[in-house]
Amino acid sequence: MNPLLSQFLAEANDLLAQVDEGLLQLEQRPGDAELVNEVFRGAHTFKGSSGLFDFPELTRLTHAAEDLLDAVRAGKLALDSGMVDDLLAAFDLIRGWLAHVTAHERLPVGAGTDAALLITKLRAPIGGEPVSVAAHAAAVPPRVVDAAPEWLAWFDADWLSTTAAWLETTSSTMRFLWYTPDTDCFFRAEDPLHLVRQVPALEHLGAVRPQQWPPVDDYDEYACLISFVFATRAAVGELEYLFRYVQDQVQVVELDADAITRHLRGEPPLKAEEPVHVAVTEVADSEIAADARAVLSAAQRSLELRPDDEAVHLRSVCHAVSAAAYALGVPTVLTDAARPAILAAIERLLAEAAPAPVMPLTPSGAPATTAAPAEAPVARADDPSGQVGTKVLKVDQEKVDRLMELVGELNVAKNGLTFLADAAEEEFGSRVLSRRIKDQYSGMHRIAEELQAAVMDVRMLPLSVAFNRFPRLVRDLSRRLGKTIELVTEGEDTMADKDVIEALGDPLVHLVRNSLDHGIETPDQRLAAGKPGSAKLTLAAVADGDAVIVEVSDDGCGIDPERVKRKAYEKGLISEEELETMSDVEAVDLVFRAGFSTADQVSDLSGRGVGMDAVRASVEKLGGTVTMRSRLGHGTTTRLRLPLSMAVTQVMVVSVAGQRFGIPVDLVVETVRVPAAEMGRVLHQEVVVMRGEVIPVIDLARALDMPWSPEDPTDRRILVVSVNGQRVGLLVEQFHREVDVILKPMEGLLAYADEFSGTALLGDGLVLLVLNMKEVLGLAARVA
Repeated sequence: MNPLLSQFLAEANDLLAQVDEGLLQLEQRPGDAELVNEVFRGAHTFKGSSGLFDFPELTRLTHAAEDLLDAVRAGKLALDSGMVDDLLAAFDLIRGWLAHVTAHERLPVGAGTDAALLITKLRAPIGGEPVSVAAHAAAVPPRVVDAAPEWLAWFDADWLSTTAAWLETTSSTMRFLWYTPDTDCFFRAEDPLHLVRQVPALEHLGAVRPQQWPPVDDYDEYACLISFVFATRAAVGELEYLFRYVQDQVQVVELDADAITRHLRGEPPLKAEEPVHVAVTEVADSEIAADARAVLSAAQRSLELRPDDEAVHLRSVCHAVSAAAYALGVPTVLTDAARPAILAAIERLLAEAAPAPVMPLTPSGAPATTAAPAEAPVARADDPSGQVGTKVLKVDQEKVDRLMELVGELNVAKNGLTFLADAAEEEFGSRVLSRRIKDQYSGMHRIAEELQAAVMDVRMLPLSVAFNRFPRLVRDLSRRLGKTIELVTEGEDTMADKDVIEALGDPLVHLVRNSLDHGIETPDQRLAAGKPGSAKLTLAAVADGDAVIVEVSDDGCGIDPERVKRKAYEKGLISEEELETMSDVEAVDLVFRAGFSTADQVSDLSGRGVGMDAVRASVEKLGGTVTMRSRLGHGTTTRLRLPLSMAVTQVMVVSVAGQRFGIPVDLVVETVRVPAAEMGRVLHQEVVVMRGEVIPVIDLARALDMPWSPEDPTDRRILVVSVNGQRVGLLVEQFHREVDVILKPMEGLLAYADEFSGTALLGDGLVLLVLNMKEVLGLAARVA
């Protein structure tokens, strides 16, 4: 991908997020002039950067949105919810286009049709016309379209017809090339096929055979007799740079839909327009100059990216300068001959239109240096005090993930030293060597922990990344449901691992939608209950040791335990005995049962009984827990407790029937040895009394179908764990140490073994199976 386009896409994501957030705040504070200016500047900056690329539909739609914002900024219009809806829809469409551009480097086929309706809606409040001539700033400049050459007949007619239809919808052009390598090109170290394979954004490729092959006796396998024809969406400058050493062997033409269609019909090509001489007009509107300045600044940035390789970006820069020239009343077709005059005219007009300094472009296209005022201090490049802002390095996510994997492997190698120390003492009888190995382990352990903490810190993101989607979601759904809801976020600066934040998105969406649809009443119902008409929905996050707690709470109607129990009984989820004996707390927990819903009708928002069950399943898959508190008539709070990181897991290693297993340390309460005589039995369940609490004891070997009997008939080793708030004792053979491991998901034949949450490699080379305690307890219950 063009590096300039990659930078634009990265910046566009931040700009669109800024505009969306500003629009949502502006709907709440429509009279905030500074906020209006901030949103306008974001849209204006996005428009200026987009002018560098041949995306006319995107530019026209952005201009329509900017014109509407400009009218609001000038006080000609009062922003209402309908306008905000149209603006958000426009930027949502643009965001979808940019996702397509990321994958295909071009706009979707139907971009023009999709944009037309939104442009009409955006321009309706301002009379259907642009509020100023500034709207022409990014209009597509006139282009010289080449005549279709004869060798275009080598392309497939059906493909040409399809391409012409696509170009017609996007108002774009396509570059066509005829590459005829010299016969003796191989002897000059030229590789035609290698060159062709480097063509960016290649759309079509064909090989042209000679009209007549030489006789077999005269055939020279080292002579190149094949030509190539191909079509590409790459800029002419990029193609010229790629074929810079064989320019005499390449013909390049730029064709639009009309030129291709005329070729297919056999009609003669239209005569190309002659360049028009520069005719400078007076500029009185400073907004036009501001638009042109934004486009020129973006053009300068493109040259600064690769100043030693102007040819690659020359086409984009020329397009941007042409757009600015058009806005400033310089109707011209930009050619190499006219380029210096156009640049000089634009610089003069910009200087006259607005006092803001603009770095001029030299005729060669490179930024020209200007002398700084004598009284202004000039910061040297080697002066640390000249640094503005913090140094930020953008790194590909895959590189950070790879670094995390290496840290995990380092932990495995570090843990191997403890096994080596034990072997040195037990097998070779050298206690001194064992102690020295343990000393080395201590040093490596400290370094590995610091390195792991440093990498984890790189992976940490604020919860605001997960919370940012909800202002828009709450706004749209509350309008749809006819409810007035205020969203409050707290603790969005709380940090968590990126994998946790990414996985947290879906559970939070389910919880928020559930609160909006079920929990919060309509304004009339709230007023009748003595509440304010506007409801409050709160998203809060707080760090809790090595975990993060996220709460979703509302001040709605709460959960009626009796209604929940009755619904669960009607759906066959609980028995009649449970219906009579179940507590209110247990009744509230029923909402997490699969298939349970209190909705009387199924809608596209809720009622299918899968949302809350999916929330618990997703959170438990992350190694977290979900709890819910509710007061009838006062509201509901759902608490998610999640680990700070999913990359490294600390497990307690135990042995059962000679096999080692891992149990997450977060679930471990304590380890105890209990005399066999103190073990009791209630019904058919072994129990042990600890500090006045009766704890059921499960034979882990039996639950895993691994026959085993304790070697010591007098003592029992019990590992007490807490699962979903319930304490359970696990009867094991032996306790081992706690270790940090990189948990790998189960694959292959064991992918469906739910009793295991994953595998990890120990320092002695053995594979450790990490238990999924919820499923293990379920197995134990079925075995019993």
